[in-house]
Amino acid sequence: MRCLQLIVFPALVAHSYADEEQYFMDNSADMLADRALKASPFHHGAAFDDTTLGKSSHLLMSRASSAALPVSPSALRSTASTAHSCLVPPASFFEQATVSNSPTPWTGHRTQYRLKSTATDEETKIGAVGSKLTDKELAIEALGFWVDSPEVIQDIVSKMEPSKGGVNNIVQYVTTPEGKKLLRIYNNGLDTPRVKFEHAILEKLNSEHKFPYSIPNFQKSSKTGTSFVKLSNGAEACLCDFIDGDLPKLTCVEAIGEASGEMNTAMGKLEGVDLTGSSDPHDDMWNNHHALTREGFIEEMKGPAFDGNLRKVADEMMEETLEVTRKCQEDYKSLPRQLIHADMHYDNILAKDGKVTGILDFEFAAFEWRAMDLAICLSKYAGEPKALEYFDEFVQGYSKTAVMTRPEALAMPDLINLRVLSNVAYFVGRSIAKEDDISALTTRIENYDNRIQWIKQNAVTIQNIIIKHFGLGDLVK
Repeated sequence: MRCLQLIVFPALVAHSYADEEQYFMDNSADMLADRALKASPFHHGAAFDDTTLGKSSHLLMSRASSAALPVSPSALRSTASTAHSCLVPPASFFEQATVSNSPTPWTGHRTQYRLKSTATDEETKIGAVGSKLTDKELAIEALGFWVDSPEVIQDIVSKMEPSKGGVNNIVQYVTTPEGKKLLRIYNNGLDTPRVKFEHAILEKLNSEHKFPYSIPNFQKSSKTGTSFVKLSNGAEACLCDFIDGDLPKLTCVEAIGEASGEMNTAMGKLEGVDLTGSSDPHDDMWNNHHALTREGFIEEMKGPAFDGNLRKVADEMMEETLEVTRKCQEDYKSLPRQLIHADMHYDNILAKDGKVTGILDFEFAAFEWRAMDLAICLSKYAGEPKALEYFDEFVQGYSKTAVMTRPEALAMPDLINLRVLSNVAYFVGRSIAKEDDISALTTRIENYDNRIQWIKQNAVTIQNIIIKHFGLGDLVK
């Protein structure tokens, strides 16, 4: 009997960058990768029209050239008919119902869930704490959509094993008569549109692109004919083909860079993508999590959980978050945008014998700054003793398969810090929603602070590494 992986998702988290931290607090190994890093893959899709968010009409996104894409809705609409290097969303991607001439924040579908009840309600309990499965009946129910025999299901559950790492979702390795699979159950917010989007993105990538590595391939249920199912508790679950390999951590860095750049380029070429269910961009900080607001963030960061030794660090992180949010809105609004993975780093990648075998976890794919994929990749190396060497190796590989402009290179230090600070905001959101305890942040925040300060101190070197490998002109002095 071979092995399967089962996955269940109650999806509604805007960006689990926190996961990316996969235990950022374990600096030396960055153990537990991003957003549940669970060595699992997945995401969803949807539809828009040109007036209201969430309509069912299909969205055709046009490609871009190397020109920077403005963020304002009016500018996007005025250029939508011309060629761009990035995908262009409709007005509905920025506005909920009406068109306004005033600046509008770049928002995804997360705002639609702002008033939803929290996970503390009895009916939304998921049968898990974070990524730890606490109710095996949930796995039995999920497997029943793919396996007919109750006896076989019981045998599978008795032998299933949790994946390494993980923060948000439940991920179990299971062995079925068809082989080894991954069972995933979402535990980040009961968000069917998000699941649909991830699955749609992966189906499109699998059908339109041939990669020298694998990406998640979901098995359709024999009962529903769909690649994911909804369980009795409201969570989504899916079964995915097993991808051989291990988390590479600090090995084969250049190879990971080359594979990551190839994925960024491929996602930038996707057309006809329905964005309903996609994550909000990192620069839309306050839509980072469905329970997060600017006011709530400030209140939580000033709360008693950080009093004592953590007070100075918490205040610094709060100010850094507010400042990087301002820069996103004012200084970097014209950087090129496209569909990106948005959670790509060495804890969401598998490798074997020095070669990349798989890229996982498309759950947080988003239409946002193209350069954020590189920023996210580099953020994972930032806490390592030889971080700049890893940066150089990674960018050398990334530059072979991806595109970068000088403005993107110059913005990179702030974009890396944006990723780290998004983790801070994300964990605050999970605490507000009672999806996690604030200790998930208090145990990490000092490492986050160290990483932020290191990036600021080495900003020019980081910019010049990118400028050098992409051939973007004179180095910064």
